[in-house]
Amino acid sequence: MGIFTNFSDFLEERRKKKHDKIRKKAEAMKRQGKSPVKKGWGTMVDTGSGGINKNPIDRVYDIGQQQKNLSSKSDEKNKFSEYQKIKKRS
Repeated sequence: MGIFTNFSDFLEERRKKKHDKIRKKAEAMKRQGKSPVKKGWGTMVDTGSGGINKNPIDRVYDIGQQQKNLSSKSDEKNKFSEYQKIKKRS
């Protein structure tokens, strides 16, 4: 158990050092009159892609494709079953 307690103590010390570093940086920024907390994602960049909804692979398109695939598979099954019936008659 000594190894685990030593390791957990090491991690705890590392976390405390990180928190102290961030706290000191925030205090320095407050003294300069700046906001230490950066909220949000920042400014948005116009990539020109137009957004996700303009992508042709959306839900409606996908459902249509699935229906076409199912109908073509059922057509193949019907043709195969007709072929089997004709083959049995011969």
